[in-house]
Amino acid sequence: MSGIFYVPAQAQDTTTKVINIINADVLKGGQMKGQSIQRLIGRVVLDHEGAQMFCDSAIFYDNKNSVQAFGRIHIQQGDSLSLYGDSLDYDGNTKIATMLGRVRLIDKQVTLNTNKLVYDREKGVAYYNDNGKTITKKDQLTSKKGYYYVGTKEFAFKGDVVIQNPEYTLYSDTLIHNTVTDVSYFKGPSTIVSENSFIYCENGWYDKPNDRCQFNENAYVISESNILRGDSLYYERQRGYGKGIGNISIEDTVEQVTVTGNFAETFRNIERYIVTDSAQMMQVFDDDTLFMHGDTLLATEDTLGERVMDAFHHVKFFKRDMQGACDSLSYTQRDSLLRMYYKPVIWNDSNQITGEYIQVAISKGKIYRMDIVDIALIISQEDTIRFNQIGGNRMEAFFVNNELSRIEVYENGRTVYYPREEDGNLIGLNKVECTDLTIYIEDRQVSTIIFRKKPVGVLHPIEKVNPLEYRLDGFQWLIHRRPKTRQDIFFWN
Repeated sequence: MSGIFYVPAQAQDTTTKVINIINADVLKGGQMKGQSIQRLIGRVVLDHEGAQMFCDSAIFYDNKNSVQAFGRIHIQQGDSLSLYGDSLDYDGNTKIATMLGRVRLIDKQVTLNTNKLVYDREKGVAYYNDNGKTITKKDQLTSKKGYYYVGTKEFAFKGDVVIQNPEYTLYSDTLIHNTVTDVSYFKGPSTIVSENSFIYCENGWYDKPNDRCQFNENAYVISESNILRGDSLYYERQRGYGKGIGNISIEDTVEQVTVTGNFAETFRNIERYIVTDSAQMMQVFDDDTLFMHGDTLLATEDTLGERVMDAFHHVKFFKRDMQGACDSLSYTQRDSLLRMYYKPVIWNDSNQITGEYIQVAISKGKIYRMDIVDIALIISQEDTIRFNQIGGNRMEAFFVNNELSRIEVYENGRTVYYPREEDGNLIGLNKVECTDLTIYIEDRQVSTIIFRKKPVGVLHPIEKVNPLEYRLDGFQWLIHRRPKTRQDIFFWN
């Protein structure tokens, strides 16, 4: 028999619809293992509840309402889903299709290839358990297991998931991809490797149409010489904008600088960023580390592409041989200059240094020069009530191995210091005023003072001196603000 024909439904459960035979070139009835069958040969077309099945040949089991199909099989459901294979077992009662051979599932932009695929039409899910490959226009994905949910148009892949793209390769344990929104979600340990970066997270998503992504749980991004870490990292490629929340860390492995905080925004790339909420900068030197805190830390680049680090409000820093505090601060990598603004104060050894503006020159982690401008004052404590003081309109302080060795005072130079006998007893108080002067320091004590212009000085006997009356303009003893440990930089007093 040949041509188009229709086989009426068999007597069975009225809730189950029989597979309809739409076409076959040849139909032969018969028996197989005691069951009534019909053999369909040539241009076979079947229909079952909205799905059409095409193949070269098939065996239809009348009593079981099931089909075995062979050769160039194609299942078409709706206008989006197509399933291809070499052989098929389909149960019309359970609506489960098992496809074998060179299996392909096509949903518009996505093609899934595997050797065996089970399609449960009742639950609206197709799945494989023995390796599969998914191909789009730009991506190729492989995994051990895969699921396709017809209703939501979502693929779920599990086990050794790998996506190969011309721009990156993604490795994950589990990945879910929505073919409508083109958004992917990855769960479990995941890495994304590209020419310029390495990304790791344990939970995240990627919105391909808008080119934006988010990485969560132990997330970090390695980009050239920088490492960015955080509980949650968000990035928009088109704007070059990124945001990090929770336990943020930005590390420059070349300069050995690390910035931490609980909120960060990056611009263009990791080289430019702003960090707040317990913000801290750490820079490692050969034998010490500088710790600095400010309400806000901002990293930018100058016109030559060198890093500039700015700190705003309640700034404090701690290094074993130097501590400081001010309202705002700027450090430029190009010239290694640290600039401090608004009530700056630096403590070095036993010296307290203040002025309206302080600039510190650093080389290889060591101070070698300091400029103090306007109401410049260096104070060291002689005892509980006496203080040695050096003041002027402007000063240049020079250091050797981070110890103060020479001070140049320009304009309105003044000194108040307490000389001692060789046995350590105080001689008196020496107060000198001189336009310009040079002071040499040895073993942390004033050794020589050279008065350069119009010196006027008086040595007062110690018994006739009231120390409280000898305070230079701008005198403040700020020892209570000095950070004694790295943790003290977070406390403003």
